[in-house]
Amino acid sequence: MRQERIAIKDFRNYKRLDLQLSPQINVFHGENAQGKTNFLEAVSYLVWGRSFRTHRDEELIREGEKGFFLKGEFFEEETASSLIIEIGYNRQQFLARINGKKYQKKRDLFGLVKVVTFSPDDLWLIKGGPSYRREFLDLYLSQAYPAYRNALREYYRVLQQRNKLLKEFREGRGNNQLLESWTEKFIESGSRLILYRLRGVEEIRAAVKEYHRWISGIREEMDCTYWSCGTGREPEEKMIAEEFARCLRRRRGEEIKRGITLAGPHRDDLILTIKTPSGTPVEDRGTPGVNIRIYGSQGQQRTAALALKMAMVDLIAREDKTPPLLLLDDVFSEFDDSRKKELLKLLTTKTQTFITTTEPETVKDLPGEIWFFHVKEGMIIERK
Repeated sequence: MRQERIAIKDFRNYKRLDLQLSPQINVFHGENAQGKTNFLEAVSYLVWGRSFRTHRDEELIREGEKGFFLKGEFFEEETASSLIIEIGYNRQQFLARINGKKYQKKRDLFGLVKVVTFSPDDLWLIKGGPSYRREFLDLYLSQAYPAYRNALREYYRVLQQRNKLLKEFREGRGNNQLLESWTEKFIESGSRLILYRLRGVEEIRAAVKEYHRWISGIREEMDCTYWSCGTGREPEEKMIAEEFARCLRRRRGEEIKRGITLAGPHRDDLILTIKTPSGTPVEDRGTPGVNIRIYGSQGQQRTAALALKMAMVDLIAREDKTPPLLLLDDVFSEFDDSRKKELLKLLTTKTQTFITTTEPETVKDLPGEIWFFHVKEGMIIERK
């Protein structure tokens, strides 16, 4: 799937824009704070129904305006089919049209076009709390495996109901039979989600190691493992469910006291470690190596984030039989020129790519058809 055209109205600092796009590499260059990242936000909003920078749609409306409008034209080569997505938002209402048909739920957009974003904020994927890594898994595994998104929605539906019942127990009006019934459903939906995550992480694990080794250029070995109280002895749903049930039984008293579910995929984590050639002690939850979040330098953390995202590009391309769009928001500015060029070559040969940079000369020798766009004060001028 590639994006052929985009139209923007009153989005961030863009008043009106209509742009044809290269099927290969699109480079948006200019000084800082001119609208380069805002453009990538518009692309991500079209395919996700959300920005990769904020969850507050009100922040995306151009100052002084009541709402924004986006339109994207896409083309799938394998099926020779076109896709037109239109989105309007006016503070009170979200409305989308997909090939002319009206939709009012953002989830109807998800999965039509796959996309992977790289941005400076990816550092939080490593140094932030577990919620950042859970969101990473949920966003990209949902694109790789369509059934994952359904499992995720079902899990949070059951979790919400179980939390409601636990709160009633805390207030002295609980129904034990009802709680047991919903706990069984919770174990079933949670075990399914844990299994998806375990298998997804195992699918990207070798690629994460290889990309990290290639990016860093040194002999450190990165690893990623999924941690859950319901991991089980083997990655089989029955074994996971048994371990998950034991974990919940141990926590039952504390859960009732606090009125909230204390174990499950909503509290799990992706453990990221680095092991040096000389060897390191077991550091975090039985995982060999030192935890990058705690002990990694900023350079190590940024490299780890890139390795994770690149592995997800491969996973989505393999599962979907077509590579995702790539949005690269000035993520390579801290690398030296030779490493930067090699990284960009590796990524841009995979799919249609959108790059923002203040230094367009660093990408001019990339293979493929490159279109350059100069961005200044919410205006974009094409310079082929």
